[in-house]
Amino acid sequence: MAGTLNNKNAEWLTREEALSIIDRALGVISDDCYFLSDVADKADTYKDQFYYIAKKFKEDKIVLRSIKKITNKCEAIVANKTAKGDINVALGIFILKSYHGLIETSKMQYEGGDKDKPISIINLGNGLKPDE
Repeated sequence: MAGTLNNKNAEWLTREEALSIIDRALGVISDDCYFLSDVADKADTYKDQFYYIAKKFKEDKIVLRSIKKITNKCEAIVANKTAKGDINVALGIFILKSYHGLIETSKMQYEGGDKDKPISIINLGNGLKPDE
């Protein structure tokens, strides 16, 4: 990318700025913060900023550990509230799955449709045509 090569103005997110964003986020987490997007909104940033910081500073143990604290705090709130029955169990499970990149899916399998189970054709005879 020729436009960003040696361009010091293109990179505004320093380590100090990243830690400042993380500190703001940690400071706004409350008992009703279930989603990272809610934390980001309260910290006057956006959820993808956390992912960008984690990716950019993946070798920096302090920054990475601080980012993980945000997720762990929110996850612990959801798990504890779900266990106590303060929030619906299905909602708690859904939120916790989303923290780990899991999604709800359903799978239908037709008997005989697998390669190891060929579809059997049953002859029901000629049958009778209905009266018209």
